[in-house]
Amino acid sequence: MRRVLVLLCGVMLLGGCGVPGGVEVEGRASQVSPPPPTSTTPSGTPASADAVAVLRADPLLSDKVKSTLAPCEDGYYPIGDRYVDLTGDGVAELVVTLYRCPEAEQMRKAAPQAGELAYGLYGVAAYIYDLATTPPSRLLAVEDGPVELSSSQKDSRQLVLIRSRWGPRDDPCCPTDQTVALYQWDGARFIEVK
Repeated sequence: MRRVLVLLCGVMLLGGCGVPGGVEVEGRASQVSPPPPTSTTPSGTPASADAVAVLRADPLLSDKVKSTLAPCEDGYYPIGDRYVDLTGDGVAELVVTLYRCPEAEQMRKAAPQAGELAYGLYGVAAYIYDLATTPPSRLLAVEDGPVELSSSQKDSRQLVLIRSRWGPRDDPCCPTDQTVALYQWDGARFIEVK
């Protein structure tokens, strides 16, 4: 019986490792950590909103900006939206960036999923809305693009605002000048951190 068991184990080892696509054991399996929990709204549902509807309902948004809120030729709106708790209240705020259609369409083609925008695209305007209020209230607006607004890698509750300026001979990838400002929530508004 022992010989049969040893023979069977030998065949399994050779069969599993000796052929392409077989099993290879290279050490301990890597530990997989669960994804971070998503911020929730007071009702307990994940934070989300129709970013286009939020922008259109904003009474402070200029008619010029509202007129750009139309689908591009590919059927998607030229916006990028994400949800981040920037105020520390446990509820994610809506961070939305408005782009020009040609750049948004080009970047969507390079992005992994339809409708998703890739990084490195400069927006014409960026906004942050508090979704815990009805209607959502604007916490920050940057309308003098080209701009890029993202969370700080050091502190997710801080914002990094990059304003770019291109010279006449600059390539689209490489602006002549970039100004970086760091913003943080002070309990009532976003202030620039010096």
